Amino acid sequence: MRNRLPRHNDFRRPSRRSFLGMTAAGLSVPILGSCAGGVTSDDGNGNGGNELGQVDISPPSEYRGRDVNVVMWSAMGGVNGEALDALVDKFNQSQDSIYAEVQFQGNYHESSPKLTAALRAGAVPDIMMLADTFWGRFLLNDVLEPLNGYLTDDFNRDNYIEALFDEGLVGDELYWLSYGRSTPLFYYNKDAFDEVGLPDRGPETWTELREWGQELSKLTVQGQPLKVHAFTGDDDWQFMSAAWQFGGSLSDGLDVTINTGGAVDAAEWQQRFIFEDDMGYMAESSATDFGTGVVATTITSTGALRGIYENADFEVGTSFLPAQVDTGVPTGGMGFSLIRDVPQERKDAAFELMKFLGQPENAAEWTLASGYLPIIKAAVDEPELAEQIAEDPNRSTAIEQLPMAQGSDAIRSYLPNGTDIIISGLQEIFSSGGADVQSVFDGVAEELERGAEGIQESYERYFG
Repeated sequence: MRNRLPRHNDFRRPSRRSFLGMTAAGLSVPILGSCAGGVTSDDGNGNGGNELGQVDISPPSEYRGRDVNVVMWSAMGGVNGEALDALVDKFNQSQDSIYAEVQFQGNYHESSPKLTAALRAGAVPDIMMLADTFWGRFLLNDVLEPLNGYLTDDFNRDNYIEALFDEGLVGDELYWLSYGRSTPLFYYNKDAFDEVGLPDRGPETWTELREWGQELSKLTVQGQPLKVHAFTGDDDWQFMSAAWQFGGSLSDGLDVTINTGGAVDAAEWQQRFIFEDDMGYMAESSATDFGTGVVATTITSTGALRGIYENADFEVGTSFLPAQVDTGVPTGGMGFSLIRDVPQERKDAAFELMKFLGQPENAAEWTLASGYLPIIKAAVDEPELAEQIAEDPNRSTAIEQLPMAQGSDAIRSYLPNGTDIIISGLQEIFSSGGADVQSVFDGVAEELERGAEGIQESYERYFG
């Protein structure tokens, strides 16, 4: 089980000296809201404080003059962005006191630095969409609003899949409310499996996948043997699950373990599978390659199912992730946080939007449009979603796998450039059969350890 943090209110803020020290270490650390510009106010206890201004917002004519305007910064583009826009527009039409606007800021890696810049400038969004591996970085700098006080008798942990709700807890205080959540799934081409006489299921272990690969490789695509499995070299999320499956981890707290035990074993296995067995390769987009039929299997997000269906001209199967020494299923995706130093009226209005998105009907609409997990328990009883789950077993695979899932290792969640460091090592391993995994991961570990030193003080305020 993932360690829980003590209550945030028991901690002091990091000093400006410690913050500047982290910045000097070359880390992309979000600036504290308390250091940002804003409107000086009283915090209700006789102490002066800063209230952050709001980024530009332009209500259309039919929504002008409402009591409060709310801005959500989103990292969702494409179909998912359109689905979120539709739900927020539905919120605007459902009442006449709050106008909410979604502003797309690019993907997680693009939107997160924009929040840092907004905090420095003193004008911020009211709701920030943050990936599961990004919100903790802002938490360590005391930027996020505690959310327990906004929960009500009819909107609280009981409404949610508890394991997903709990990932936003710090001790028993909520700072991040799950929304677009996922786990990786094993995807396989049912037609290819059937053609070579394999069972209609995913492999139970990586060893079994290698055994099956002997048969799948007899098939051809464009005159070449069909590749068995596509790895994604820019996705440390999937590698983390493999490390767990081989009995290892990326870290224990901030103690780096990627260069020991099962993590090394997992990378060596995958490297052999690519270069010695000639059954795998590093794909630019494994979901795209799988959907177009150039590879027999891959591992990618629950949220990729809809896009794969649109591309595939074969029957798609999904299953639990392969095990090896152990099982290993990471959760992923995003949720919403409020910014602490925003005026209370805006925070109250912003949480009304978050509650609206969490109503069963709206949560089901989001899942149907995006393919993300239904995080609200009652959403699965909404007629259209219930029908799709009953008719398509692929839609229930992630739900059934969820009890095995856990949150990310801390070095990936809290070190701002931790994912980049890990990915650079994975790409070196996956692009060269001659790369020595132990040596590469020793170098990765050294970089991670240096980075961990820069956040150790802030991390220990929470973990002790």
